[in-house]
Amino acid sequence: MHQTYPADEDLAREAAAGRRDAFEALVARFGSSLLAVIGKQVNDHHAALDLAQEVWVKVFRAMHRYRPEGSFRSWLFSIALNHVRDALRQRQRRREVCAGDLSAAPAAGGWFDPRGRSDEAAAIEAALERVPEPFRSALCLVDVLDFSYEEAARSLDCAVGTVKSRVNRGRFAFRDQYLKAAGGLAGRASAPGACHEV
Repeated sequence: MHQTYPADEDLAREAAAGRRDAFEALVARFGSSLLAVIGKQVNDHHAALDLAQEVWVKVFRAMHRYRPEGSFRSWLFSIALNHVRDALRQRQRRREVCAGDLSAAPAAGGWFDPRGRSDEAAAIEAALERVPEPFRSALCLVDVLDFSYEEAARSLDCAVGTVKSRVNRGRFAFRDQYLKAAGGLAGRASAPGACHEV
């Protein structure tokens, strides 16, 4: 007998009504994917954990504004991406350095941190990190999280056609950066996943 799970929107409706267990179920359901997307944006695991916690606090406080006719996942990632963009802008002002700064050189613990990762994995992370916004966010949602273009459009608050254009440009940018990051390795094989044509 198959166990049925409540829909995201039903859990969100219950959480908005004050049921803490429903909100905890949403955190359990989306926690890892949310952390993954934030991690791709900031390329710092500890910072991503802090930002994810801040996002969940913000979502908890905003639950009364959620409308169940919309996708909860799109609503959640819209809040998350906006929060991360704000955090990166603040970091840039404070330190004059941003995780997406294309002119920054690789530093210890940064793009090419080799601990526990293969050269190719490091090259992929380096390439994705250097894809400029807003193309990186669209690429993460569609190619990393497998959002539909419609869901990504709702999360990014733009038209579907705009998302398609951003993803396409992001894939080309990723390919170019991957070839640079991977060096000889990329010369023997085409860039992975995110570079396929639309």
